[in-house]
Amino acid sequence: MKSGKFLFAPVLWFLCVFALLATWAIMEPDALVRAFDADGRSPFELATLPFYAAIVPAVWIFCPFAGSRRRRIVLQLMVTIVALMAIVKELDLHYLALEYFYPDFVTGEGLKPGVLVRPDGRPLSGTPFKLRVLTNAAAPLGMKAIIVAYFTLFFGLFAAGFAYLGFGWIKGVFTLDPAAWAFGCFGASGVMVQCADRLPSWLGHRFGLSHGPGVTPLKSLMTAVEEGGEMMIAIFAILTIILAWRRLKVSRR
Repeated sequence: MKSGKFLFAPVLWFLCVFALLATWAIMEPDALVRAFDADGRSPFELATLPFYAAIVPAVWIFCPFAGSRRRRIVLQLMVTIVALMAIVKELDLHYLALEYFYPDFVTGEGLKPGVLVRPDGRPLSGTPFKLRVLTNAAAPLGMKAIIVAYFTLFFGLFAAGFAYLGFGWIKGVFTLDPAAWAFGCFGASGVMVQCADRLPSWLGHRFGLSHGPGVTPLKSLMTAVEEGGEMMIAIFAILTIILAWRRLKVSRR
């Protein structure tokens, strides 16, 4: 790879962040939240889904992995499952499944995140997809099995794949491999999403800030960054796949 090509992904990443900040600056907070976040049904959230769906055919058409046929298929299957689970998360289908199978224990409105309750109406600790629910004796065993499966298929497979391929990625960063830098931007997008998700709560606990009525500029900013970052995750996943495939194609010539 020629020197300088590795900069494509970082430049694109900063342009995406700039676009999100510019959108936040010109839109009214209420309008922005309606456009970006409506429990998986906003225009921006719906526009994000095709990007995640495109990861599945991309990883099979442009295989980014080297090695034996078995190794490639296993890694492709892992990417496919994680991408499908990302769609499940985007649509809150994991909450819907618990509400359907355990209506006496989970309350919610449609696809909105549910809240755990006892059959007598008393609340349990946290929402269904908090790890501490797994240690709660009042939660049904089957519910815990669904939660464990969710974490395994989504976060577990991703963590396993990264642990397996992590050394190659670190090496690629230092050798200025464009695919490695694109994957780094993928990771940076994920960190950005998590920070935007947790920052309002952290500020509330740290400084005693309440959410209050209406949509604040901070909430609209965090919404734009979180939802926009989720689209960026899918975009840079696809970019990483294509760049890694091109690298392999060149190396085989």
